[in-house]
Order: sequence, then C-alpha cells, then structure tokens
Amino acid sequence: MAGLGRLSPLRHGVVALTVVGAGVLGLTGLVGARSERFDAKQVTVAPAGEDGVRIREVVDQDFGVAARHGYERTIPNDFGLPTDVTASSPDAPAFVGIDQIGAETRIRIGDPDSTVSGQHRYILNYTLPDARLSDGELALDIIANEETLTTERFEIVVTGLELAEPLCNVGARAGSGGCELTADGDVYRAVVSPLDPGEGITIGGRITGRREPADVAEAPLPDRRADRRLKTGLAMFGLGAPTAAGVYLLARRRGRNEVFAGGAADAAFGDRLPPPGAAPRQPSSVRFVADERLGDLATTEFEPPRGVAPWLGAVVLRERIDTDTVSAWFSGLAADDVLDITQTGDALTLQPGPRLANAEPEDAPLLQQLFSDGTAIELGQYDREFATVWTSVRARQERVVADSGYWKRKAPGAGGCSELGGVNMRMLFGAAVFALFIGGGTVLTVLGGLAGNTIAALVFTVVLVALVAYGAYRTLLPARSATGSAIALRTESFRRFLVASEGRHVEWAWKQGLLREYSAWAVALGAAEAWRRSLRASTVPEMEYAHGPLLVYSMSSAFSHTYTAPSSSGSGGGFSGGFSGGSVGGGGGGGSSGSW
Repeated sequence: MAGLGRLSPLRHGVVALTVVGAGVLGLTGLVGARSERFDAKQVTVAPAGEDGVRIREVVDQDFGVAARHGYERTIPNDFGLPTDVTASSPDAPAFVGIDQIGAETRIRIGDPDSTVSGQHRYILNYTLPDARLSDGELALDIIANEETLTTERFEIVVTGLELAEPLCNVGARAGSGGCELTADGDVYRAVVSPLDPGEGITIGGRITGRREPADVAEAPLPDRRADRRLKTGLAMFGLGAPTAAGVYLLARRRGRNEVFAGGAADAAFGDRLPPPGAAPRQPSSVRFVADERLGDLATTEFEPPRGVAPWLGAVVLRERIDTDTVSAWFSGLAADDVLDITQTGDALTLQPGPRLANAEPEDAPLLQQLFSDGTAIELGQYDREFATVWTSVRARQERVVADSGYWKRKAPGAGGCSELGGVNMRMLFGAAVFALFIGGGTVLTVLGGLAGNTIAALVFTVVLVALVAYGAYRTLLPARSATGSAIALRTESFRRFLVASEGRHVEWAWKQGLLREYSAWAVALGAAEAWRRSLRASTVPEMEYAHGPLLVYSMSSAFSHTYTAPSSSGSGGGFSGGFSGGSVGGGGGGGSSGSW
C-alpha cells in the first residue's frame, strides 16, 4: 500500500494516456477528421429498349482518412443482370470488377493493388434490361435502405419518359413520401439532402409516353477540403493537458487537510488531551496541507494510534472503504481472540474465539449472525450467511466513518470516494482505452455523424479527459479534519515501522504481548508481507503467528470465495409486383453502395 499522501503513478498514467490518446485520435483522423461519406450522388434514369433502363451514377465519394480501393455498388438481379457496365474517374483508378453473389451483382471500381483516400469522383453506367416498362409503370428502387454511409446530397433525374402522377419516397423500408419527383423541363428531378444511413429511395409513376432522352449534365464537383488532422490533433492535445491539470489542481485544493499548527509533533498529537491535573491545552490553530505534503509530517512510531481499530486506521490513512477494510475487521477480531482462524492443510476454518463474549457491543450482533447456527465456517466456498455479514460489516464501517468527525468534507463511504482501489483503476484504464481507441469515433458517429466535426472532437476531448481525470483524482477530494489528520499521521508513522521492522522488533512485540495486535495492523495497512518476513527472521516460534490475523492476508482468496457468489451462465429490395401507390422498397433494382 502506498504511504500517506502518495498518489499512485498509475492514476497519473491513466490520465496521461487519455490526453495523449486524444491527440493521437486527432492526428490519425479517427476523430475530428472527415469520416467516410458520400458528398453527393446524381443518378440519371433513361429508358433502354422496350423494358430496360439505362442508369448513370455520378458518385462523389469522400473516403476521409481511410485507405480504400474505390467505390462499390451492389444491385439486385430482379430487373435482370446488369449489362453494358462501364466506369470512369477523373482522379482515381477506375478498373471494373463484376461478381455474382447470390441474387445480386457486385460492381467494384478501383484498383485492387492500390488505395486512395480523400475525395474522388466515380461515374458508373449500367443497364437493367428487364425493368418492365412495357407494363406502363415505372417502379424503381434507386437505392435500398441498406446504406451505411451518409449522402449529403442525392439527386435523381428521370429522362426519356413522360410520367403521370410521378412519386418519390424516402426513408426506411415501406416508408412513403418525404421527397418529390417533379417536372423540370424535359426531365423529372428529385433531390434528397441528406440521405441518412438506413434510408432508401424509390421513384415511380404511370408511363404515358416516351421522348428523346435529354443530355443531363454531370453535377459540379463538391468543394475540396483541406486535411486538418495535424491541427485537430494538436488542438485536442492542447485542450486535454490543461483539462487534466485543472481537474487535478481542483481536486488537490478541495481535498486539503486541516492540520494542527506547529511542527510534526503538533500535527500528529495536537488532538491528545492533557493528562489529569495538567493545565488545559490552549486550542491550537490549524493550517491546510495537501495530501502529497501530509506525509512529510509523519515520522516512525513503535505503537499504533491508541483507541483506533486497525480497519479504521486504514480508512483514515487510505481514505477508502473496500474489501481490504472489511478483511481488516476480521483480522482485528482475530487478534483480540474474538474470532479464531485456523488452517489445517489447505482448509481454512473460521469459528468463535475464546473471547467472543468480550466483543464490542457494536460487533456483537454481526458475530451472532455469523455463527447463528452455532457451527464453524469452512472458508473457500460461497456461504450466504458469511456474505451477508460481510456486506453488513462494510455498511457499519461506512456509518462509523461518517460519524467519526475525522473528515470535514467527503468522508469515505457511500457517496464518498470508497471505490477507487487497484482493481477499479484497472477498470478505469480499460474504460479510457475503450473510449479512445474503440468507442470514441463510434460514440460521436452515433450522436449524429460528429466524428468529422472538429468542434465536437474538441468537446469530446474535454469531456473524456475531465471524466477520466475525475475518476483518477477523486481520491484526493476527501478532506480530513485536524483530528483525522493527526490519526492519519500516527497511523502512517506506525506503518513505516511495520514496513521497516526487523526480527528484533518482532521479538520485542512478542515479549510485550503485542504480536497479534501488530499483525492485525500489518494486515490492515498493507504491510503484512514485510511483517511476515520479519517474523521469519526472528526467534518467535512459528506456532505464535501461523494462525490468526496473518491468515486473513495469506489466505485472502479463501475469504473472497466465501463472500463472492458464483456466477451463473445461460445462454436488396426486390420487385414487389407493382408500385401500388408507392413506398420505399416497392420497386426493383436498388441495392446498396459503399467502398472496398
């Protein structure tokens, strides 16, 4: 266990990872740079023969920072296999690859041996030979509701046909309305802006005649955008670092401890009452000391704080209530012979000790519940009664701490800062990694395509870094009272003695009848391993320490298995036979588009 006032380097490391990781997300373009999308599509539809339609797709695709081979189009074969497929591009490779996959035709434009990124235009032409125009009806899915990319502007142009009651539908499958196919000179035109992922477009109408197809000009190229990854990454790092520093400094200031004014002795013993008959001590003034400076006032003491249970000393020192403090409660009672912990081979037994009747009044109800059936508890497998008492002990510790007066702000416990142990820091580390490298861009995308928005990326950086920094530094927020600081200093001073102890110190404690008490404190303060080494280097008989308090440390897994319940496990748009007034997916053709 880290000493008083020492903040684990892991906490700073997690925050630093988050700050640097946010900058990396910006530099690599995973957040803040343009995400993949279609800037625009222009689909022109013209009759081809008696029943076919000739389609031209002018696709302005922005791959963002992703490396892609090119444009991909998948078309259902319900209007026949696409024929006369051609493609071109003014600024990217435009080799055409055609594959039949089930009932669909996949068309890929690009070079399988090279990739492109950024903005590029592709022009794809193909004929659907069996669009059933001779039935007197146009019912064509322009794109199915299988799109995964946003199209900022989607324009449909119908030429070479005269239509009565032209219709346009946009949205999810079976949706109707949402766009209009209107006459514009010799053509019919519809514009959808934007077309969101999961939305499709279907057009239709009754064919009343044919005309010479008009020459439809290609849509103008969208504006080309500059690569802003470097600026975004530096900005994200530049915002993340001061955000983390600000959270740390605020938590450090809010968590400053009251300390009795004067030197180290006044700070550690200023709460002591004068002995009987002595002149009353004048009230001491206090000063405020940050956590990392409080340890400078500690020394080395050969006795623990008087009148303080080991578990409570651990809470005052670490400002945390967790499974370790509950374990310290058991080890403290074992030291007082209220409980007896015995190891026989690999078996560990917990049973009433010879001084059970002398238990503190506050502990007695818990002990009665623990041994309600009058039998010993075999540790190492789940025991419902033991688990219930374990939870009750923790709840009692929270109440004692809240009423102790050892904190003037944010006492550890429910609503305090009791859940920031090593395991939870690892969870915080995992959450930070997920948010940065797995979930960050996804979350922004879900929130509305904001992954390519610089302002959203900067806000994401500030919020993420602030949350991670708060999780790492909230352990600084509890502020001890002057009395709490005095007990913390005496506890830290005793912890230093336990860590630096030698065999002769153990022998002295044994001769003074303090061995079991000191062992319980070693368990509570994370000094059990150092204390055990000193025991083995001493002349104290092994039988004096082979059972009791230290078993709570050496057999901690058995305790864990006893209060932890075992986990349980269990276990393209097709032509629908007529437009019928129209809905998305009510025609033929359609399919999806993307990149490869």
